[in-house]
Amino acid sequence: MASPFAILPPGIPGPPPAPFALHIPEPSLTQLTALVQHGVIATPSYYTTHNFTDGPDFLFGASHSWLSSAQSYWSQNFNWRGHESYWNTIPQYTINVTTTVDTFSLHFAALFSQNKDAVPVIFSHGWPSSWIDFIPMLELLKTKYTPETLPYHVVVPSIPDYGLSSRENVTEKEIGFLDAAEALNELMKALGFGLENGGGGYIAQGGDVGSGITAALGGNFEDCQAVHFNNLLLTPSEKAAVADLPLTEAENVSVTTGEEFLYGASGYMLEQGTKPGTISLVLESNPLAMLAWIGSIYAEGFAYTLDHILQQVSWYWLTKSYGRGLWAYRGAWAAILRDDPRKLPSPLKITNKPLGYSFYPQEVIGAAKSWLEHWFPENLVLFRAHEQGGHFAAVDDPEGFLKDIEDFVAIVKEKIKF
Repeated sequence: MASPFAILPPGIPGPPPAPFALHIPEPSLTQLTALVQHGVIATPSYYTTHNFTDGPDFLFGASHSWLSSAQSYWSQNFNWRGHESYWNTIPQYTINVTTTVDTFSLHFAALFSQNKDAVPVIFSHGWPSSWIDFIPMLELLKTKYTPETLPYHVVVPSIPDYGLSSRENVTEKEIGFLDAAEALNELMKALGFGLENGGGGYIAQGGDVGSGITAALGGNFEDCQAVHFNNLLLTPSEKAAVADLPLTEAENVSVTTGEEFLYGASGYMLEQGTKPGTISLVLESNPLAMLAWIGSIYAEGFAYTLDHILQQVSWYWLTKSYGRGLWAYRGAWAAILRDDPRKLPSPLKITNKPLGYSFYPQEVIGAAKSWLEHWFPENLVLFRAHEQGGHFAAVDDPEGFLKDIEDFVAIVKEKIKF
């Protein structure tokens, strides 16, 4: 039975998106299980028998015991089909859009409203996560509203080149944040949410890679009427300009944690930004290697279950998309580690549109309230500080995250007619 939230909004200007149900072919699952079962884990060493759980001097990454335990669970207990069936209860679609650089085939989930005053909101995920991050939020919305009362059209894409979103010239052209943003802007226009053809525009939200995409949407496309972030991708120079502004205790902890992260845990950024071909060939040849690479990032974070980690790693493996998505690190590593902003759109340019920010204390690329008030003196309309949560806010705190979004949309509606 089709979801009642799957009725497309009126006013779609061109071919409608095609309904989509995820079903990975059985041979692909059989191959993955076999590769995991027979995967070889390196002989224990000093570095794989000590890790972050032993203290701050042991930030060496995944441990031998963690990977061995994960291997056993992945091959014997992980239920991909169960997750796949559950995800398919959320309306999903595919659509082709053409930009100035390529033709994209985009996958997205959505909850469409039958409320004529519904505000379109697009959510962009990061790495090594996926659209799956927003499922808890989508479930909260499905419980709280009916299609007739839902105040929003909620669009959650697999961002360009990630997951099931790809493009014609994926092996011939490298894209960047602005190109990805253009593709998502075209997606929103194709759904009738652009300013053309009577649409009223939309709101964009993002964190991590999605933060850079949202900065590009807000800074370059008029159809994007407002932006909300849960972290900001900034250069060292941009941060240095506000170094003397006051911080709360929680903000100071977050900033300190971010500095420690850049010193002791950002090696993956350098490798993915400088040698994406090499690391792609390594990780896409061995699912255990991909699990060690991605899983260690999650395991050092905010209490993520092994099953959640395996959902994300399996998604990247089965969609064969890890290597495609490294364009983001090609653009971000130089900006963050070498203070070169040329490939990373700055959110600081968005001074004429309503802007909201959710602060989470375990965030490693967070921004303090005093910084935001300095950068956005006229257009910062919501700042919300939370007591718990970190980098993947929609997973860490779905209820608080959704409340921030709802409050932000309510404020923006008073300023902009959609």
